[in-house]
Amino acid sequence: MGILIALLGILLILLICDVQMRLSYYLDPGNRFPNLSRLQFWGLRSIVAVVKTYAGFRVLRESRLRAPLPERFLILANHQSLADIAVLAYAFPGHNVRFVAKKELKYGLPGISFVLRKGEHALVDRRGGFRETQAALIKLARLSRRQAVCPAVFPEGTRAREGQVQPFHSAAVRTILAHSPLPAVSVAVNGGYRIAKLKGLVRNLRGCVYRVRLLNLYPPPRGRSEVQDMLQQAHDEIQRQVNTWKKSEK
Repeated sequence: MGILIALLGILLILLICDVQMRLSYYLDPGNRFPNLSRLQFWGLRSIVAVVKTYAGFRVLRESRLRAPLPERFLILANHQSLADIAVLAYAFPGHNVRFVAKKELKYGLPGISFVLRKGEHALVDRRGGFRETQAALIKLARLSRRQAVCPAVFPEGTRAREGQVQPFHSAAVRTILAHSPLPAVSVAVNGGYRIAKLKGLVRNLRGCVYRVRLLNLYPPPRGRSEVQDMLQQAHDEIQRQVNTWKKSEK
């Protein structure tokens, strides 16, 4: 019963957020960006509260960083499920997080598609559309300067269904950093692969622990080789952390 209540609660919150975002966007055009940022975080916080109460779901955020986060930074994370978007935005309160996400999410998901489409996230076509993808990434990079936005990239480019960390690709990261030099934070996430599909969501949401750990803060890289080196190091440390978590689950 608790799982059913949690799932219905998620759906209700998404529908309420969708209505609120649309009303705010069209009735208060002068404050679209801050309003969408506020409603985005409110929705995520409400969803986490509901699944925590009725399904025992937990988000454990940890940090190995030795210095406080700057106002703006690039987030580099592994990718296990659609829930990574919600969990990562939730894990950085006080920061305007905007994602590089697949274009297929542009429509059809209440409370999610609208904010991705109108909240100035970068929606990219993984099957092509190079110019359109470049334009979306450049727009996000410039937005990070104007609105103190923290772009979030999943360098794997797709979800790892079983939780393993796949090779990182550099194109999106290089494009963003070329137009907005930013420090970068490597972030390991784990737990999403258990609830990535509907069947897993129903079976594994109860008691699911979603772990988020901030691993390293890199200075803004200069040039292609430094970007590549940073991504390789971020990949390796994320992989080590995820492997450690997965071993502890056995």
